[in-house]
Amino acid sequence: MSSAVLAGGGAVLAGPAAQATERSGDRVAAVPDPGVTKSVGGGNCTYTNWGGTFLCKSQVRHKLPNGHWQVFVIGTNKQAYSRWSSPGGGVSRWTPLGGQCIKPGQRSIDMAWVGTNKWNFAITCIGTNNKRYYSERFAGHDTGGRDGHWSKWRLNKY
Repeated sequence: MSSAVLAGGGAVLAGPAAQATERSGDRVAAVPDPGVTKSVGGGNCTYTNWGGTFLCKSQVRHKLPNGHWQVFVIGTNKQAYSRWSSPGGGVSRWTPLGGQCIKPGQRSIDMAWVGTNKWNFAITCIGTNNKRYYSERFAGHDTGGRDGHWSKWRLNKY
């Protein structure tokens, strides 16, 4: 596995067209948009505003309940990664979620919702044995784990 899986870890914002706004009390904060995916050659892509290098057709872009973005991709080492915007206009670093995912372009990475809590969802991917696995994002309270933490990868139940 390569240790330099994702490049361009810093956020680059491109004008008002690439941002939405969110009201927080009396102040208005910019919500950074990941941008669009762009091929960088060799079957790899990047997000125009958030960077990173990942397998083309392996990305899921999700608008969180608070209006911020979270994206999931399969890195060039076939691991799942995530990056998200946060209050105040910041963007996280690319965070490895582990797993070994294959078959980009065949819904190899996808999302499923757990119950009615929009913060409690799972990402799924096709593993190297051609079976679908999932990792669940916990939303605290009675969801099975601490808020914002992820489960280990398990055989898919969604």
